[in-house]
Amino acid sequence: MNDSFIHRSVRRAARALGPALGLLAALAAPGCGHQHKAEVKSVSDPPAVQVMRPETRDIVRIVGQPSFVEAYERTSIYPKLTAYTQKWNVDIGDKVTRDQVLADLFVPEIVEDWKQKGATVEYDKKRVKLAEKTLLVAKADVEVAMALVKAAKATWAQYTSEAVRWESEVKRLRAEVGRGVVDPQVLLESENRLRGCVAARQAAEADIVKAESDLQSKRATVGQDEVAVRVAQADVEVADSDYKRLGAWADCGPGQKPYIKLYSPFNGVIVARNANTWDFVLPATGDPSADEHAPYQSPSGQGSPIYVVDRTDVVRIFVDIPEHDANFVDVGSKASVLIKAFREQPILGTVTRTSWALNVNSRTLRAEIDLPNTGSPIPDDLPQVVRDALTRVKLPDTDSQILPGMYAYGKVIIERPKVRALPVAALAYAGEKTFCWIHENGKAVRIEVQTGV
Repeated sequence: MNDSFIHRSVRRAARALGPALGLLAALAAPGCGHQHKAEVKSVSDPPAVQVMRPETRDIVRIVGQPSFVEAYERTSIYPKLTAYTQKWNVDIGDKVTRDQVLADLFVPEIVEDWKQKGATVEYDKKRVKLAEKTLLVAKADVEVAMALVKAAKATWAQYTSEAVRWESEVKRLRAEVGRGVVDPQVLLESENRLRGCVAARQAAEADIVKAESDLQSKRATVGQDEVAVRVAQADVEVADSDYKRLGAWADCGPGQKPYIKLYSPFNGVIVARNANTWDFVLPATGDPSADEHAPYQSPSGQGSPIYVVDRTDVVRIFVDIPEHDANFVDVGSKASVLIKAFREQPILGTVTRTSWALNVNSRTLRAEIDLPNTGSPIPDDLPQVVRDALTRVKLPDTDSQILPGMYAYGKVIIERPKVRALPVAALAYAGEKTFCWIHENGKAVRIEVQTGV
């Protein structure tokens, strides 16, 4: 009996899968057009059959496809500004480190605007200091005005007290003059003193009104000066924001990354350069003077990125899994990759990630296999699942490297444990359908089955 087994899902109830009748190929062929030809011996001779039960087996299926090697990351470097290339620092094939300056750009108006904004910030800061000092003076004036009000009220109280006293004295002296006891001249002098005190009291009242008016004015000045301080502080914040914004374009100082420089996003290798001294470069198209047949064209097709950087400490291989196998491939599934330009022996690994959803055009599931490159330690900035997968990969001891773009053949191993299986000889075919026979109530009953892992 054939040792290759095929998983089937029987459309009838699972409990009907009792003893199955594995018919010989001679019984399965009549009228079905299958590749196995029927051999009819005699109408009188009953066909020979053998009763067997479906066996539980661990079935392994391998899905393999031609593929290619791709860098773990590939970044096209475009300028943020419309500028000139003042100086380019690296060429194709050069190894670069993260944040290394790849090229310097020249935008003179940006630098001048940035310097002007810096001067504006300093000017506005001095305005704030002047407004704060003016506010202090205004507050001091308020204190002086309050003291003047207090002094005017004290003067008014003094003259009021004296006026009361002289008013009483005048009344007494008038009575004494009427009796002829006091000289009228004394009364006249006392009345003059009373009128003087009353006049002084009225003057003090006017001084109080004037002092209180001045106090209100000084307090209003304080309010205006406080607003002036806040306005000056807001001007400083606006100017400083503009200064920092232009600094991001021009020169932010040590430890910063202005837009007039192009930086490497990670440790890697320059695989394309379209930078030339005093090239005019644009944000959307990069270098519009680049050859139209140059690799790595911009999305608009009207230019090329200034640089293309590949991260090569880890590489990726893609395998597209057919739809009927997609549910059985997941992160951690066993895989192997053969890169003949690197080594003749396959490299064992695991599936690092899948697209989860199928491509609607090809009806396939994208599975990716990550491999460490020779001579590169496993990076710490990768997700833990990737680092675990890379740790399990054993590369041959060689100085050769896996280069992006190399032809590869990727395989994903699909393991189906404890699958019920029938031998091929137990199947019969009719057109596009596949059947087997089961023993049910003492009779042979034909049922349709679906083949596949």
